[in-house]
Amino acid sequence: MTLVPLTDCCAMLGIDAKTLRHWLRQANLELAPHPKDARLKCLTMQQVQQVAMLHVRPLPSPVSAPSALAEAAPGQPESEAQLLEAATLLPTSVSQEADLRKQLSCLETKMTTMQEQLAQLALSLLREREVRYEERLRALEVLLPPTLGLPACPPVPHAPVAGEHPQDPSTSGRPLHPAEQRARSRLIPLIEYTASGQYVVICPELGELALLPDSPEWFAWLVTLSSFRFVGQQGRFTAYRRSRSSRSWRAHRSIHQHHYKHTLGVTDQLTINRLEQAAAILQSHRDSL
Repeated sequence: MTLVPLTDCCAMLGIDAKTLRHWLRQANLELAPHPKDARLKCLTMQQVQQVAMLHVRPLPSPVSAPSALAEAAPGQPESEAQLLEAATLLPTSVSQEADLRKQLSCLETKMTTMQEQLAQLALSLLREREVRYEERLRALEVLLPPTLGLPACPPVPHAPVAGEHPQDPSTSGRPLHPAEQRARSRLIPLIEYTASGQYVVICPELGELALLPDSPEWFAWLVTLSSFRFVGQQGRFTAYRRSRSSRSWRAHRSIHQHHYKHTLGVTDQLTINRLEQAAAILQSHRDSL
């Protein structure tokens, strides 16, 4: 009679020792001690087949009981018998399961790599689309004609015209310039930092204007605007007045369908440094994404 160790029975049935003992109690089957080592508990091959049939567990085909605990054949040393028995301990099903686990692990690794590549491609596509959108927007600002017959960037006024107009609480009693209430077209001027290290002012109607930043002509020109675009060293945004009767400005930028705003102050405070600071603040929202 060939005895099969408890650990080998678990491997053949594909279960753990606790489950096997529970099944043996249900079937009223008892473990038999090994004749040479009573500490080892064993089952006969017939008992293993009975448990497999009761619980519909596949056994290695062809069914052959491991002879690891069988007595050594006459004339053959016990160590050689153990080596032969150990060579037949690993069932075919166990090796197949190990191969399947290895293949599953490889598939999971490949799936993770593909997900990372897809994420990188999506980010690259978003960046490229944003750059192309900005280029098209700049081209349209330069090429499209002004609407409603109003100049997008009227000449710089040399002297303000006195008159009574609604005052903003933040103006400290200073009357608004008449041009500050003038309707504007959809094409707005552009203030851009160039590769030569200078700021240029481009008006859709008049082209490039010879304005020195922070000069009196600079602020006089800003008085005539209701909105403009700024592309500086630190970032970019679109500036607009809070209302037609207000001298207060606000910077706005849309990043990945999120809208961010920053207060610039009144017209007299729109220096290059103030515009660059606002561009850097709005750019920090994009960098944090």
